[in-house]
Amino acid sequence: MPDTLILQAHRQPLPLSWLQPCLDSVLYWAELNHFDYQFIGDELFYSMPAELLEKTYHQRVVATDLARLYALQNGLRQGYQTVIWCDADFLIFNPALYVLPKNDFALDREVWVQQDSVNRLKTYSKVHNAIMMFRQGNSFLDFYADAAERLLRLNAGPMPPQFIRPKLLPPCIILSFARYWKAPGC
Repeated sequence: MPDTLILQAHRQPLPLSWLQPCLDSVLYWAELNHFDYQFIGDELFYSMPAELLEKTYHQRVVATDLARLYALQNGLRQGYQTVIWCDADFLIFNPALYVLPKNDFALDREVWVQQDSVNRLKTYSKVHNAIMMFRQGNSFLDFYADAAERLLRLNAGPMPPQFIRPKLLPPCIILSFARYWKAPGC
């Protein structure tokens, strides 16, 4: 058994044709590195407690954020040394140069670009969960899953789509892929 598992998920059939090349790039990267790869459909939600599935019925993205944490935990319980989540819309441009960091865990960082009130472009760098990596013995995954689940259980009001991802994760805990996953020569 390989020591690394790559996880991706999306409902089937894919709603947009451009998602398939993204999925293919991650699968190719996994094959190139002799990693196990698992694509998950709606069974991603099988591990979700019924009350939380019901609570997030109209916020499926929030349910997905918690379900992916459960899937990552399950991969580690299965004995993989490293488990990586990649969103379905993640594209690896050069799989041969995309290498894992040495850290116990890593989260993604995104740079959001939008216009301000006078039509100037402004950038915001934020933590994101489009790509996450966890190794055996890391101290963060169980904390993150527990905190996310507790927040969902306690929440009685509306939830923004980012309720248990960027809004929960402070920038100080980021071990960004952009920082640690530099390709040689970059």
